[in-house]
Amino acid sequence: MHLPTFAQALVPLTAPYVFVAPGINDGNFQKAVLNTHNADRAKHGVPALIWDNKLAQFAQNWANNCEFKHSGGPYGENLYGSWTTGSFDFIKQTQSGIHNGWYDEIKKYDFNKPGFSMETGHFTQMVWKSSKRIGCAWNTNTCKSNGMNFYKLVCEYDPRGNIVGGNHFKDNVPKPIKKADAEELEGELDLSSFQEEEINPVEQSVQIMVQIMESAESDIVEL
Repeated sequence: MHLPTFAQALVPLTAPYVFVAPGINDGNFQKAVLNTHNADRAKHGVPALIWDNKLAQFAQNWANNCEFKHSGGPYGENLYGSWTTGSFDFIKQTQSGIHNGWYDEIKKYDFNKPGFSMETGHFTQMVWKSSKRIGCAWNTNTCKSNGMNFYKLVCEYDPRGNIVGGNHFKDNVPKPIKKADAEELEGELDLSSFQEEEINPVEQSVQIMVQIMESAESDIVEL
């Protein structure tokens, strides 16, 4: 049974705004996805993800249905959704959703008792060691809810993570490594487009947007 939970936050946005969602072949979007994921994965000493067009197309098809729920597909899956009456910066929201929304769940993860929880499912899928490929997409069609524009980011991971049973979590969700080691790994990645300090800027002419992050419960695999 799927029992979604939601985390809500008010987030200020600033110019520049982008009105058209990037397609899955957009280089800047791919770089934002990969750099943000791989910068965080490097902190745990796990291999970098590579972009996969098949996964991205699956993500695109699911993002465009405007439903904020999991697809039940064959891959690991993280969702991030936003409602706004104003404009939207897709690249910054890609970075923010992945790092501030999903990876930030590390604060609630107990490495001494590895396993799945509703509050940390996005984080564990993000850093899952055995996951090798990723494809993500924003909805490119118009989705509306209660008079607001709805934007959904879908990321698919293969092989999928969050496998319950045995030592899967212990083996695939390692503790953060020493800072020096992490910096050496990050040095091997192209992190030029990942600027964490710009993810949630607080400046003038802000608009308030409600963001929600659905749990990854439906992505649990029991063995």
